[in-house]
Amino acid sequence: LTPASSFSKPKVLTAASTLKFIPEELAVFCRDFRLLHFSFPENGLAPQAFRVANAIARAREAAAWLGDAAEGHDGRSCPGEAPPEEEDEDEDEEEGSSGTLLFESLRDWEKELQRLGAAGWRVSAVNERFDMAPSLPQYLWVPSGLLDHDLKRTFGHFQERRVPRLCWHHPGGGDLLRAASFHPASEPGSEDVRWRRCWQGNAAPWSCKVGAPAWGTAKDGGGRKGDPPTFITTLPPLEPSDRDLNCLLASLVQLLGDPHARSLPGFQSLVQREWVAAGHPFPRRLGLLCRDSPREEAPVFLLFLDCTWQLLGQFPADFGFTEAFLLALHDSSFSPYFSTFRFSCQRRRRRSGTPRLPSQTYRPMGGWQDPGGHRGGPRACTFPPVWAWGRRYTRQQQERFRNPGGPPGEPRAPGTV
Repeated sequence: LTPASSFSKPKVLTAASTLKFIPEELAVFCRDFRLLHFSFPENGLAPQAFRVANAIARAREAAAWLGDAAEGHDGRSCPGEAPPEEEDEDEDEEEGSSGTLLFESLRDWEKELQRLGAAGWRVSAVNERFDMAPSLPQYLWVPSGLLDHDLKRTFGHFQERRVPRLCWHHPGGGDLLRAASFHPASEPGSEDVRWRRCWQGNAAPWSCKVGAPAWGTAKDGGGRKGDPPTFITTLPPLEPSDRDLNCLLASLVQLLGDPHARSLPGFQSLVQREWVAAGHPFPRRLGLLCRDSPREEAPVFLLFLDCTWQLLGQFPADFGFTEAFLLALHDSSFSPYFSTFRFSCQRRRRRSGTPRLPSQTYRPMGGWQDPGGHRGGPRACTFPPVWAWGRRYTRQQQERFRNPGGPPGEPRAPGTV
């Protein structure tokens, strides 16, 4: 916020600043790169200009509190929050919310694994209490032959205990894995041979490439002539933490190879799984935690949106959403009022007290509903997911999110854009 006057230099205003002149103009520099100008001509509005400037500065300070609370908010109450109104459960779901999986429940992980047809993999609840890896989701896709008892011994060998797990399965037989780098103090010994062999055995007969995602043809292990190309890729060398660039690359691979990811609900589910559930530190990377060091800010998620926009411009008929949808998601990412971007991992999001459905499919018009049908009683401080578009956009605006020239009905054959 920068007040300006013809008699003095522009000044950056904070809640603790003292404004010693009546501003004739206010310039608001927004985090979504918009620049808003407000002029106050000499028609008796001078006192209002002074109050407006200070009110905006105080509101900015309040937004900073919401950002800080994302890392330690207990979710029991929100200052000034009014209880949400009861709404008709029979209302239709908002545009884009139907079919979006939030991956907060075992059912969602099993449903997506079944859609992918990934034989040889299962959903593990070994991290259900977040005691194995706090920044990982509660449920992981791991080899079917790997028991949880053996899996527990693998966590300590990786940075932030982020073990290898399945990320995506290509119908041609390839698997995409992601993980953090090995912990510096890790010394895999003979007791870990069993789980190492299990991972390697589950990967056969595909060639293993370490590094950036790449398509490769199976050259060993019994690959037959004429079989479709298959691959297995791991992403640990790119970054130690597996929480930034791995999110970006894993998402782009699926965006290119999976037509479902290019539909509107599929894209939203992709963001939920590879960014939100996977523990991308949104508050720090988007600068929502104003008191943190600015060195932690990095537009990784915005880079993903830009890459998606580039692909959308080249292949518009292969996407079920539009530029308007990407712009809405970009603008919403800077708002601290959605659970999607308020927290750095699923564990902190759970501590916020956000209620959930067994399937974790959000119905904005009906709200979060108790699976037992009980809607009364005290409510926790709730923050809706960003996919509840009706909170900010009209139905007419939401209609612009869908691409009328996109693929009709079922997606095309997977594997190509």
